[in-house]
Amino acid sequence: MLSVREALSIAGIKAEDVDAVCHGWQPEALGLGLTQETEARAIRAALADADLALRTDTPVTFANHHLSHFWSGVAFTPPGERTAINGLILDGAGESTAGAFFRLRDGQLHHDWNLGLQGSLGLLYETATAALGFRSGEEGKTMGLASYGRPETMEKVPAPPDDRFAGPIPALSDREEIRRVYRSLLRQMRDLVPAGASFNQRADLALGVQEAVESQIMSYLGEIADPAPHLVMAGGVALNCSINATVAHWCANHGVALTIPPPSGDGGIAIGAAISISPDPASCTADSPFLGRDFSPGATADRLRALGAQVSEMAMTELAALLVERDQLCGWFEGRSEVGPRALGKRSVLSRADSTRIRDRLNVIKGRESWRPLAPSVLPAEFDASFSGAPSPYMLINATATVPAMKPLAGVIHVDNTARPQVVAGDLAQGPYGQLLTAVARLTGHAAITCTSFNPGGQPIVYSPDDALAAARLMGLDLLAGDGWCATPR
Repeated sequence: MLSVREALSIAGIKAEDVDAVCHGWQPEALGLGLTQETEARAIRAALADADLALRTDTPVTFANHHLSHFWSGVAFTPPGERTAINGLILDGAGESTAGAFFRLRDGQLHHDWNLGLQGSLGLLYETATAALGFRSGEEGKTMGLASYGRPETMEKVPAPPDDRFAGPIPALSDREEIRRVYRSLLRQMRDLVPAGASFNQRADLALGVQEAVESQIMSYLGEIADPAPHLVMAGGVALNCSINATVAHWCANHGVALTIPPPSGDGGIAIGAAISISPDPASCTADSPFLGRDFSPGATADRLRALGAQVSEMAMTELAALLVERDQLCGWFEGRSEVGPRALGKRSVLSRADSTRIRDRLNVIKGRESWRPLAPSVLPAEFDASFSGAPSPYMLINATATVPAMKPLAGVIHVDNTARPQVVAGDLAQGPYGQLLTAVARLTGHAAITCTSFNPGGQPIVYSPDDALAAARLMGLDLLAGDGWCATPR
């Protein structure tokens, strides 16, 4: 309920002003014995208990989970390019399915197929992640580990069966169906990686599952006889930056623009569900990924002072010098926070991008494995000079580093010579974050900076000034800074 309260507060409305509520899962398809009527009553009651009571005539409805993913992606496409869009949605399990394919043509939606649980690419990747010893939600580690895999000894992971079907999604008899699929896949994955497996053996399995999922996705795209000029990918599988690079290459070869929304996982479902019940869903637009509460520089500095921090004015040129010449780590806090799992220059930890030593220190203070890569924020000209591939404003597509960029960007180049850069453009490039990158470029010759999420290991990305100061102190950061100000967190 905290998120509901915050969203209403940011919008400047009360619960009784809400015209409709939509939840991005269909209850009857979840296998929990739920109905739309009982769930609607439960949602109303929960809101009322939190002093957020709806009007009695406010409808509470439910949207198809994968359709919600699709609409969240459409919202991030350019408004003038929505005449024809294809949507490939893939995750572990939405309700009773694990994916879908949609076509949007002149405002008319067509639902071509669903992917059943037996064919779930998300569950395949999740079970490989578990077999490798990682926790649920740590699929990014499997993606990073795959780059160390050896093609000559890679474990051949069989693709799941083609479990696609048309028509409405079925209702699950109970949740045991998903558990059965998960347990079966987990047994298969554990058979491929022996107990006490070495780092290399685990990397071989990570590469194997990466190749299996990518191959299946490309086979889906290969079936499209006449691709639409725009492709939306969403769902948890769309957070795989390595696979996204292959998809982006396919799109470039077919004259297709690719959109992957920053909240591709279930964090974007609320956006898509709300859009799904609007009078004209195809016209709804997310202007930027920065949708959190806006904290002004003055209010932020005042709050930090009240919390005991020493705050002073600082120009971006001075901050750049501290990062580049004194190797300092900076917690960056500015304006409205980003949605999705990637830090995009509003709630970030920043450092110089050329130092593997600084990269290792940053991994230590965040509790990350030493072999995991970090990512850069770069200005467009830097991307063009230092990378080949598709530019991504949301840090969601891998790109290959050029040979001249290897040394000056050594702290953000992975073992396979790739990185997942955020290309900073538009308003973000014109603001203080872009100014900082420009100042760094004057010192180093490269408009690039290491950018990782501002959070201690296992904790959410910071949201408020209170969160930022507490996290900076816990992590032992050298600086806490934002638009025109800098604080020493100790």
